[in-house]
Amino acid sequence: MKQQLSKNAVKVWRMRTALVFFVIMFLSGGIFVFSQLISLCVVAADIAGFLFAFFIAVPYVYKNTVLEVRKDGITIKKGVLMQKRMNILAKKIQYVELLQTPIQRYYKVYTVALHTAGATVFISQVDMAQSQRFRKYHREE
Repeated sequence: MKQQLSKNAVKVWRMRTALVFFVIMFLSGGIFVFSQLISLCVVAADIAGFLFAFFIAVPYVYKNTVLEVRKDGITIKKGVLMQKRMNILAKKIQYVELLQTPIQRYYKVYTVALHTAGATVFISQVDMAQSQRFRKYHREE
């Protein structure tokens, strides 16, 4: 069954975008001491980048990320410029780890880390029901 990420994924990504924007604006303020003109140009570019990321890029990434959960495994399709498709077989999953940042905790979403013998795959912004479904994979064997 094909699923989108949690509806709160967009909120989490927008919150992270805003935090990065504030850090960049703070650093751009330091340039103001040396050159006001360069500082204003940098701030204008920062604001344009923030608005693009906040209103266009984040919803587009959410729309292009699809999880297909099957009994035998998971298929993850994601990417904007370069599409990436990952197939993870349930029998190859050694253990599943649930991670949460403070922002994710506020919006009640998780990052699921699926550990296999060859790699670790992270699935960000999944809700509790999806994360519990992923945790069952390594127990069913």
